[in-house]
Amino acid sequence: PRRLERPTHRRQSGRPHMSSSFLDAANARASAKEPLAPVKVMLDKKPVMLKRQMTNREGEDLAEPLPKDLDLKKEKIKLYGFDFSPPCMKVRVLLNYYGIPYEWIQAMPGQKKDDLDDSYKKVPKLVIGERQINDSAVIFRTLAPFLTGSPMTQSEILLEKDNNIRGFLGALEKETASSYYGIVCASSSFMASWSTTTGKLARPVLPYVLGLVAPLPWALFKFVAPHGRDGTSMEFGKRYQAALGDKKYFSGEAIGPLDLSLYGTFKCFGYFNSPPAAAVLKDCGLKDWYERCDAAVNAVKPIEVSM
Repeated sequence: PRRLERPTHRRQSGRPHMSSSFLDAANARASAKEPLAPVKVMLDKKPVMLKRQMTNREGEDLAEPLPKDLDLKKEKIKLYGFDFSPPCMKVRVLLNYYGIPYEWIQAMPGQKKDDLDDSYKKVPKLVIGERQINDSAVIFRTLAPFLTGSPMTQSEILLEKDNNIRGFLGALEKETASSYYGIVCASSSFMASWSTTTGKLARPVLPYVLGLVAPLPWALFKFVAPHGRDGTSMEFGKRYQAALGDKKYFSGEAIGPLDLSLYGTFKCFGYFNSPPAAAVLKDCGLKDWYERCDAAVNAVKPIEVSM
């Protein structure tokens, strides 16, 4: 191997000087033919986010069904969502009524959570052990056999499926948020707990000021958002009225998953004092049914929200 010669000329100004000890060490290594130790480059890699394999896309059932002997009361269950989401309220009512313990975790649409399948950007997300179930309609028809002992009928599945963003609950959201009095009523409800001096002064006036922005959400729902694209809240209300008929509940004499789904939706919009929701209950003859559901649910476990 080529030996490094010790320079005999003077070091030029500004150039680094190679010391004698360094050259001697380098030549010794070269003579012994010792390989240089490899240099490891450490890359700043982010930890891989684990994704749950047993999950589903919106509207699709689980590829691998839940075990038939599954006991929901013994499973570790987590529900991700936020208080005033109608789809989340539906699922909370369902779990509460049937006495299923679960951990309620606040999460907004699109918010990333560790160990979740984040490809589904909406809420609710229900995690049972190592399984994640997305879409409230899928959650209802998946859990029904374990909660009631029998699956939902095809008619009940279709009626519950109509209670979605494009259907009933989406229509209520659209009609409430894009109308002057809908915004006024919702704002007044949220401001009712304002107890500061400034809050007390703002409460009688601010809701009516906020109502003036109604054209903005109207344009959003009209041209962009999918809410209520399949019909108005009153059209769906008439459909539910026909399905209920003279029965005490949609499932007969006992309350069932479809009842809890619709009750949860009305309950959520009740917090907003939604005029469209109140109109559907009154004009579609569903008020007595709602009051029976309300009494039944409150007797087991009322829904708690933070205003």
